[in-house]
Amino acid sequence: MYFSVKHIDVKLNQDYADFLIEDNSKSLVLCDGIGEFSDSGKVSKVVVDQFIGKHYFKLSELIADNELVKLKTNNIIGGTTFISAINKNNSDKVQIEYLGNGGVIHLHGDFSTNVNSDEPYRYGEIMIPHISPSGALTKHISHNSEKVELASSTIELNLNYINGDIILLFSDGISSLEDKVILKDNENRFWRNENPAIQLILKELDLFLKSKNNQVTFQEEIIEYNQAILEKLKSENYLEDDASLGIIITESTLNHYKEKLND
Repeated sequence: MYFSVKHIDVKLNQDYADFLIEDNSKSLVLCDGIGEFSDSGKVSKVVVDQFIGKHYFKLSELIADNELVKLKTNNIIGGTTFISAINKNNSDKVQIEYLGNGGVIHLHGDFSTNVNSDEPYRYGEIMIPHISPSGALTKHISHNSEKVELASSTIELNLNYINGDIILLFSDGISSLEDKVILKDNENRFWRNENPAIQLILKELDLFLKSKNNQVTFQEEIIEYNQAILEKLKSENYLEDDASLGIIITESTLNHYKEKLND
């Protein structure tokens, strides 16, 4: 299983992300600072640095960390959303935990093989953002967070599809489900607005996997792709805010693409 996460500054320099790969565990975390507070970038950086640096596996471990306690003690006014993903003991399980908004989508390795459309569409949103009907964050890590705001949501996935699995995790600078509004037309049909940034990521990911699926070099190559796609999104004006993108790809996905090339 391959892990990567990157972030890019666009507006306020408040997103931060990092990942850790060890023999028996892999983890990533991405944070999106709450823009209305000037010190939110500092909060998101401390959260990421401590989660990765201390090898934490759960948000509850992080919340008790001395550096986070110091933020409140020192009256740092700021906050952040939080999304993490953990894989232990090289199993096929990934544990996802989150507060706030952003997104997590799950695809199978054969996502680009579509009968009905030329656009990638066979994926599922698995993160329901913590957003009120008025659009306010209801959960976050911040100077005024209490037990309610810090009560995270968790998802455990078994990534065991025969043609592989892919998970994309991202801050709302890329997309968030509350922005994908549903429209009803005059024929009583319902349509959901699709995010163009996600489509670009998927199309570029398919091209990348067709050319880069050597297990020996893939970990470094997926990191390079991760950075390159964020830079492309920024340069082509898909991003109006800072953005973070995490990627998890299973070995079976690479095997599927190798088989496709050999057909």
